[in-house]
This record gives sequence, C-alpha cells and structure tokens, in this order.
Amino acid sequence: MNPTTDDFNGFSINIFQDEEGDWIAYLVEMPSVSAFADSPQTALNELIVAWEGVKESYRQHGEEIPHLAMTKN
Repeated sequence: MNPTTDDFNGFSINIFQDEEGDWIAYLVEMPSVSAFADSPQTALNELIVAWEGVKESYRQHGEEIPHLAMTKN
C-alpha cells in the first residue's frame, strides 16, 4: 500500500522513530491524529485506520470532514 496525501484529505504525513525505538506516524497539520508501531509501514497502516476512525466520527456527528484547505489561513 502506498498512501498519498489524497488518502489523508491533503494532509502531510510525517513518520519518525522516537528515542525508544517506536515508529510514530502523524498528520502534520493535525498532530493529534497519530499512530505508533514497531515499523514505519505498520505505523502508517495504523495511521490510516486512525484517520478512517476520525472521518467516521465526523460523519456520525454530521460535521464536515477536515481537509487541508480548512487548516490554512
């Protein structure tokens, strides 16, 4: 799987390894949407799951799903 920013509504993705060896993946413009795992690919896969959960929550509450243009001033 090769996700693109389109898969994340235009948001940028950052993946890094923390000092404890875990891999962290998060949306740069929405850092509260994040995931961690023991490999970069697994962290990215978990981020996809997290983002899908965020979008489902917005849908259930009748709110517009965030996209990059909404976060820019």
